[in-house]
Amino acid sequence: MRNSVLCVCIAILPVFYGCGEAAPEQGSTLTTVDVAAHATVLEQYCVYCHNEQNRTANLSLENLDLALVSQDAELWEKVIRKLRAGMMPPPGMPRPFLADYNGLRDFLENEIDSKAELNPGTKILHRLNRTEYANAIRDLLDLEIDAAMFLPSDDSSRGFDNIAGSLTISPTLVETYVTAATKISRMAVGFWNTPTESLYIKRTDSSQNMQIQGMPFGTRGGMAVTHVFPADGEYTFTVRNMGVGTYIPNEQFELSIDGERVYS
Repeated sequence: MRNSVLCVCIAILPVFYGCGEAAPEQGSTLTTVDVAAHATVLEQYCVYCHNEQNRTANLSLENLDLALVSQDAELWEKVIRKLRAGMMPPPGMPRPFLADYNGLRDFLENEIDSKAELNPGTKILHRLNRTEYANAIRDLLDLEIDAAMFLPSDDSSRGFDNIAGSLTISPTLVETYVTAATKISRMAVGFWNTPTESLYIKRTDSSQNMQIQGMPFGTRGGMAVTHVFPADGEYTFTVRNMGVGTYIPNEQFELSIDGERVYS
């Protein structure tokens, strides 16, 4: 069967450097001089180990164009993590001035971030509640099911049972959905190996002394039930005490399926 199982705020902060001189906006185009300065730091302090010949830590930074940092973000992310932790250059090796060190790190981060796609935020995994599940089955398979027969009741939040935060998923609930899908798929294809039984109980607030909505005119009491027969075959109907109220002589009992009388 086809399964149906189972939704940004940007703050701009002005930052100022020196006396009234604004910092360049993130993503702005750097000059050739800026890129060359960072390339000099990289060449002087990093390429000595990370070149095509040595490939220390299986990383080569030789002949890489800093103007194309965003095109190889995965590689430069490794470099940024090492710079952020202060692990490179390693102890005992020459290190650049702090301003040049931080400048290279910030340059790499800004180049990657300025070209990266906007973060869409987090999304809570939202499963279907029982009503939505039954509607999905009806739309996909043209089956009317009573979801309460297959799934447990849903948790509610502030009176609503379709809030993503309340519709949690547990291993037990997943197994329940899988079991429900198995039974419903059998109903959809008309395959059923073993006899099944369904029990319907009339509502306690339904009067048996007058016509019930959905029943034929001229009748009183009884039950109107929607049931999906899983396969062609012979079915046995057993009707127990309906509590029809006051007895009326010559009154008849009628059983109809799809509007057609099958027993009287």
